[in-house]
Amino acid sequence: STVLSMAMSLLTVTASPPRAAGPTNYNTIGRSFAAANMRSGQRAITSPSSGSIARETLRRDPMYEARGSRRRLQMLASHHSTNAKTSGAQSKLRRTLSSSSRSSLSSSKELSRAATVGLKRFMAAISLSMLFTVTSSFGAIPGSSISSNGVQNHFPNVPFLTIEPANAVLSNPNAGMARSATAALRRAVPVTNDKVGGIQSDLEKAQYLLRFPNRKPWGQMSSIAQQCLAKIELDKEGVMQGVPKEKRDDAIKVLAQVTDALDGMQIALNAQDSDKTAIYLSRALKGTSELEILQCPTLPYTIPPAYSKLPKLQGRATLNVKFQGVETPIEIVVDGYSAPLTSGNFLDNVNNGVYKGSKIAIADKTTMFVRPTLKPDNDRGALLPLEVRLKDEFLPDYRQSLDVTNGDYPALPLSIYGAVAMTHGADDTLNAPAEFFIYKFDRASMGGLGGLSFEEGQFSVFGYVSESSHDALEAVKDGTDERVLLKMNESMNQ
Repeated sequence: STVLSMAMSLLTVTASPPRAAGPTNYNTIGRSFAAANMRSGQRAITSPSSGSIARETLRRDPMYEARGSRRRLQMLASHHSTNAKTSGAQSKLRRTLSSSSRSSLSSSKELSRAATVGLKRFMAAISLSMLFTVTSSFGAIPGSSISSNGVQNHFPNVPFLTIEPANAVLSNPNAGMARSATAALRRAVPVTNDKVGGIQSDLEKAQYLLRFPNRKPWGQMSSIAQQCLAKIELDKEGVMQGVPKEKRDDAIKVLAQVTDALDGMQIALNAQDSDKTAIYLSRALKGTSELEILQCPTLPYTIPPAYSKLPKLQGRATLNVKFQGVETPIEIVVDGYSAPLTSGNFLDNVNNGVYKGSKIAIADKTTMFVRPTLKPDNDRGALLPLEVRLKDEFLPDYRQSLDVTNGDYPALPLSIYGAVAMTHGADDTLNAPAEFFIYKFDRASMGGLGGLSFEEGQFSVFGYVSESSHDALEAVKDGTDERVLLKMNESMNQ
């Protein structure tokens, strides 16, 4: 409001006629045409001395004004009229002076009017520029306020200057969820060492920058690699803090692999080789994930008392699943960090031979159900809760699904090819005791808003088929007895 009032006052001043500057302008103009007229009418004056006196009088008179030019010139002409040769010359001089005065006054008025309009437009442009500059500046202004949504309002009494931010989470393809099994499993490991977590976060930022299609920020990625190397070299003991003594030798080897990968990444970045950079970057990220697993051998949280007697997996396990008619076994990584109860129950069924001879049913070529012919020899059917862990959280949620429309993203997304999850039990808040499925998600044909599955957050995902086994998974067909699950060999990581 202050800026607007200042602008209006300036416009008001410029709209009034320039009274002080007017006489001077008119005087200058009047002298110009008066001198010209005197030169043209010099022959009408008989006495050279009297004519020069008249011209000198006009030139030196300080009180001369444009509006009085005609009268003063007439008086001077009348004063010397006795020396004129003919009355015709005097009349000619009067007509010349009269027409020149009128044209001068008309030209002066038009000039003043044009100047006033120009000043109005100029000041209006300056006022608008000042207004937009102040409202769009990032610096704080005395008296400004911060609204609840974080938007700074420099003019609290003017509501239209506050712009509400748009809330569009699902329409953003980069909603913060992992898009591959490798990334999901890496991020699912609880971070117990902030230094290792910081290195992993920096490397994931470099991985994001590497995906830029045009003009990749090589300098920024090189700076990230140098910073990660410096963190390791300056504080190796701090980076390895939390590793058990019996696992220290393994941690030293892993850390050496990370250092070598960062060195190779630095060389590839200097050569601006995106392919080699991606290879070394993946190795460095894999090493940080292995180091975090060594630093977190058990669950960083306790299971709720209601489920404390159920089997649970602390850490991770890898299984090789063999199907009849498929030469290559399928590797499945089971994550106990995100779903300890679901993973523990699944591995207990494997050890008890529940899945041997299970038949395969594929629905819509996207979901492969494994339905065991044997029933588990236990009464867990009414006790196995739906288990979903939120991203960036330690403790899973039990018997409640996630609402991804409100930004509740799981640590292990279903919207990844090869996701392994349990089917529902008696209701949607319970898991089935043995039946599970492998989800062959395709974002192009199955993705909803933001490229996510419509069932995201509704099932207990507890692992993924390794990316190296995707071809073997596609070879598993439906509808014949030969596509029977023969065996599952468990290989514990922890």
